Amino acid sequence: MPCSMSTLGERFAFLPRFRCEEELAAGGRVELVGEEAHHALRVRRLRPGDALALVNGRGTTARGTILRLTANGFFVGIEETAERLGELPQKIVLYLALVKHRRFEEALYMAVELGVSAVIPLVSERSVARPNPERLPELLSRWRRVAWEETKLCERSVVPAVGAPVDLATAANCSACNHKIILTPRRGAPALDRLVENLGAREGERIALVVGPEGDFTDTELTYALARGCREASLGDRLLRSEVAGVAAVTATLAGLGALEEFKR
Repeated sequence: MPCSMSTLGERFAFLPRFRCEEELAAGGRVELVGEEAHHALRVRRLRPGDALALVNGRGTTARGTILRLTANGFFVGIEETAERLGELPQKIVLYLALVKHRRFEEALYMAVELGVSAVIPLVSERSVARPNPERLPELLSRWRRVAWEETKLCERSVVPAVGAPVDLATAANCSACNHKIILTPRRGAPALDRLVENLGAREGERIALVVGPEGDFTDTELTYALARGCREASLGDRLLRSEVAGVAAVTATLAGLGALEEFKR
């Protein structure tokens, strides 16, 4: 049975984490093989008797010990499991303007570590970068691997989704999002952190952050989004690169949710 959340933090903290998409249950045993086993044995130099954690990417983290080596990897004995370690009560969906791939990937790294539940590339009228249909499958595969690696690194338990590029209409009409916020450098928009603080977002609700290109959204786009329930918000007086604005928006949202307060294990 999963253990009490009140004492889980210390027992699971700082353990090397590995991807294992099987069902994980206390008292069970799983075999880790392939790239993850290679990394554990050849890079991390783990051996029988060493402690580690397994993450299935759907919310379960298991703490266990290497029992014995096998021809393809090793067996892990699971001692206890925990649900949703490192996850926020609310879900942040980041629609981020598609920029050059290296810059987009840097923003993806940081957004996953900060706790988003999804990152979706956004293409708007003033976007310079456009999706290349031939390269898109390769890029999506790479970005999803990045999401997995960062999930393990920052001790999360749910792998964020990385979606295919969408247009502003798709983002503005997201029916699964309880709160939709469009970021703009225009004067007069309320500060994002204070706006989020006043939302009263409840556990499980989704907050969509829509971040446009460096040239901002057109007047027509902004009017369209506001007419479909998006709220306008600002990140201050400075004009930010899209990838910087995306990371800043997630950070401001965390501040508004009270998720940057005293660190507790």
